[in-house]
Amino acid sequence: MGEAHTIFVRRSSGLVREVYPKDSFIYNVYFTAYFTALVFLYLVALYVVPAEALVPGLILSTVLFSFQVLVYALMSTAMPRSGGDYVIISRALHPLLGFLSSWNWFVWLAFWFAFGGYTFSCVALSTMMLTLGLVTNNPSLVSLGEELANPIPSLIVGTLVMIAFLLMTSFGLRKFLKIQLATFVIGVIGVFIGLVYLAFCDPSTYASTLNRLMETYTGTSDTYNAVIEAAKNLGWGPEKVYGYTFEHLMKVLPAAYLAVPWTMGTVFIAGEVAQVKKTQILGGLGGLAFIGGLTVVIAFLLQKAMGIEFFSAFSYLFYNPPENLKIPIQPYFNTLAFLIIENPFLNLWANLGFIFLGWMYMAQNLMNDSRLLFAWSFDRLIPEKFSEVSERFKSPIYALLTVFIIAEVFLFAIIFVPELQVISSIMALSFSVIIMSLAAIFFPYLKKDLFERSGVNWKVAGVPLITILGVLSLIVNLIANYYWITDPNYGAVNDISVAAMLIVIVSGILIYLIGIYRLKKKGIEVSKIYTQLPPI
Repeated sequence: MGEAHTIFVRRSSGLVREVYPKDSFIYNVYFTAYFTALVFLYLVALYVVPAEALVPGLILSTVLFSFQVLVYALMSTAMPRSGGDYVIISRALHPLLGFLSSWNWFVWLAFWFAFGGYTFSCVALSTMMLTLGLVTNNPSLVSLGEELANPIPSLIVGTLVMIAFLLMTSFGLRKFLKIQLATFVIGVIGVFIGLVYLAFCDPSTYASTLNRLMETYTGTSDTYNAVIEAAKNLGWGPEKVYGYTFEHLMKVLPAAYLAVPWTMGTVFIAGEVAQVKKTQILGGLGGLAFIGGLTVVIAFLLQKAMGIEFFSAFSYLFYNPPENLKIPIQPYFNTLAFLIIENPFLNLWANLGFIFLGWMYMAQNLMNDSRLLFAWSFDRLIPEKFSEVSERFKSPIYALLTVFIIAEVFLFAIIFVPELQVISSIMALSFSVIIMSLAAIFFPYLKKDLFERSGVNWKVAGVPLITILGVLSLIVNLIANYYWITDPNYGAVNDISVAAMLIVIVSGILIYLIGIYRLKKKGIEVSKIYTQLPPI
């Protein structure tokens, strides 16, 4: 114990285990940035595969994503410490890979925390005002919705929202979990309202409603068919709707990666998870079942309510905007769904559901990044100040504040350097998942003693289950990467995204080397840190 004290910052982390299966389930659902990402999932998928392939492709993708979710759940059960990829991979595979994977997560979680602040104004609030204005015939609300999409309102609203999440997460995990539960209940009711309206709507009714609401803005009494005709004139046709092969189903998977497979947020706070094995497995798989299932149901109901051809055609226009048809809305699934909710109160509640299930992820990003800083600091890789935990709130306040400051810089950059808005981090995050999959494959062989004591030392025909899951997760990720690289329609590969990925990797290597130099200068033997788990 004395040696551990000299290696690590202190004998105890100072964090408290207070996350249970219910909390883990909601935390993991929120971590996916679900509705924020779902907006683009449908758009991308409908652009690369026929619309008929969307629902079965999403079902297949959800099943395949279970390998990734289980890898994270089992690895964090074997090493239940806060710090996510860093603690796990540094002990199971190699410290450099552990730091690189976690640094990759850190940068992109901070970026998407900022992106959430930006889109809270230009997507969440803007959409709410637009749909409320349209269904209540209130041009002022429509104008407000359009104004909220501009840079200065986005900066002001984004900063205020980010401050709100900083305060929300600073007063301790226990208090946050209560807020998380309340918002989830409100959000699910809002989602249910939207689903009911879609379930009882048909294409004829939808077209009639859309035409009535849009006539003032589009200048035509038949906006519904005008959208389809505009798409046809720009190259859209039946092949974008009907007929599909197994490869089309597989090509839904890279699009589904935007929202579905990320139900492993509690891996980053594993040192604060109670009943670890039960909580991580149920929270991960339960979250995946909820997210995957809801994604399938929404897709099915949208196609049923609007008509599969209209859904496909309008989505096509997102990438090929027509010059002769001016329409005040984007083909975001929430906007299309909420137009038929003409009761203002129910429309507002449905919008709140969209916001809670779409933007509460900002809290998870903030907390998870702070735990990465905490873990690096606890191993003395970065200054010890970042591992300080408030006695009163049991939260790493300095780490949380640091993430906020970094994200605020990102927010300015996103708003005033428009090129950054097309950055895709999906391949970058897959890079971390690939490293974790490799860690799962080799963990039972490189760390035999730890594996046997882990509580997840299950075997199938003599082969460790975690190794099998690691191989399957690796294969699924490589398939997704193949499509991202070979098909530009996914938008995953562009010059700025590739440059950003390389900058993150190179900077991660440099920071790690500086950290190792600091350790050696203090006389700490690096190998001793990574041959044992940090204290609880």
